[in-house]
Amino acid sequence: CVGIFLNLCLFAGKFIAGTISNSIAIVADAFNNLSDAGSSVITLVGLKLAGQKPDTEHPFGHGRIEYISGLIVAAAIIVMGVELFRSSVARIFNPDEMYFSILSVIILVGSILMKTWMFLFNRSLGKRLDSAAMLATSTDSLSDCVATAVVLLSLLLWKITGINIDGIAGTIVAIFVFVAGVQAAR
Repeated sequence: CVGIFLNLCLFAGKFIAGTISNSIAIVADAFNNLSDAGSSVITLVGLKLAGQKPDTEHPFGHGRIEYISGLIVAAAIIVMGVELFRSSVARIFNPDEMYFSILSVIILVGSILMKTWMFLFNRSLGKRLDSAAMLATSTDSLSDCVATAVVLLSLLLWKITGINIDGIAGTIVAIFVFVAGVQAAR
């Protein structure tokens, strides 16, 4: 529940920041957080179902459901990576003017700090519960930190130099998201 709430907050904040600054990379990062919220719902349901006691149809229990939920999380991350890649590459060839906002910088820095905390929390919980789904979620949180840092650097580069690498930053975010999905699937 914590991950769902925090990812919805991050989505809202980044969507506002992306709209203010007209940045495809920030908006892509926002939708990545929205997919993380959906993934957290799937993980939560998977953990709940995996904890059911054995029955006549499942004499060894329902523990494998957790692996399936982890795979669903990984698939969602991969699909989001592909979609972000597609829209970001389009922005490379058709760049839009960006607008700098200190609010956007504050939101991105806050996001990096929050996702770092989520990584540590999910990793600790995943190890304690021996949960593949929680460990996959922690990996995604870590990749989100890196992706958001790239987005922040591109915004600051644009402000300082006037060089617009928004589409390139969005593409880098997409690659991080895709790789995190593949690693989570493993």
